[in-house]
Amino acid sequence: MKHANEAARRYASALFDLAQDKGELANVFKDFNDFAEMADSSADLRLLLDAPAFSRDDKVKALGELAAKAGLGGLFAKFLGTMAQNGRSGDILGAGIAFDELYAKQRGVKRAVVRTAKEMSGAERQRIESILAKAVGGEVELTSEVDPSLIGGIQLRIGSQLVDASLAAKLERMNTAMKGA
Repeated sequence: MKHANEAARRYASALFDLAQDKGELANVFKDFNDFAEMADSSADLRLLLDAPAFSRDDKVKALGELAAKAGLGGLFAKFLGTMAQNGRSGDILGAGIAFDELYAKQRGVKRAVVRTAKEMSGAERQRIESILAKAVGGEVELTSEVDPSLIGGIQLRIGSQLVDASLAAKLERMNTAMKGA
């Protein structure tokens, strides 16, 4: 998962405060997600954001046209233009991650990542979400990842806490214990 640098966090925080003042948090959140999906599926857009070969003015113009064609909101479109004009277009996606974190915190949503050796069924996922919601006393947004190196079991991360009940971790603990014996 990508992380936001300090500059991206500052821009995201300023946008968050402005969007909150204007009652636009949900709209800006949706615009960020739409923009991130566009960047994921378009090598040209990623190149525009990251390449120094394009001038700031070219980036501002291109992002403005993209925002208009994609139906992104005015506040978000201005944000894209500001970041591009300030030479920070490469930080837009990082700002999206930071904005997402701020929005989740504001809504009282806890984020959790579950890693399993194979894809979970819908029922397994719902069961984990239900258990976590009771444990944290609130809404949980669960992201799942598949990591075959776990062999079996589960790894669960909520914030900075990691619960590792994977078979790989158990084998590692057994190996360490046997070396110490």
